[in-house]
Amino acid sequence: MRCVLVIIAMLVGCAHDVRARFPARPEESTSSIVLLLSDAANGVSVAVNGILVVEGEHTSRIVIDGVPVGAAEIVMAANGSEKAMRVAVSSEHATTIPLGVPDGGGPAGFLKTVMTSLITILVYALVN
Repeated sequence: MRCVLVIIAMLVGCAHDVRARFPARPEESTSSIVLLLSDAANGVSVAVNGILVVEGEHTSRIVIDGVPVGAAEIVMAANGSEKAMRVAVSSEHATTIPLGVPDGGGPAGFLKTVMTSLITILVYALVN
């Protein structure tokens, strides 16, 4: 029973992939942008060309479809910091952008450390 509770507690806070759609005009040539974060982040919000497409998600991967081909301005906020960039969107393939994000820290970071320690102790006790 305890193992089930531990597994449920771990799954509740899991990050998930996010898919969003940019509201492009039908006649525009479009492609996709993939944002790959180095670690799962909280409160992730993304705007493309000034239009908010993702708000307040817990994720490490974002796919934005329907972005017009050409230059795109991307602003992303995650874990209390923000990044702004200009990227070239190609119609031939998805534009993939790997991004480092700061550690969330705060209570979530502390709880993550405590949970990792408890799981390590539990596994050690079960093995020995």
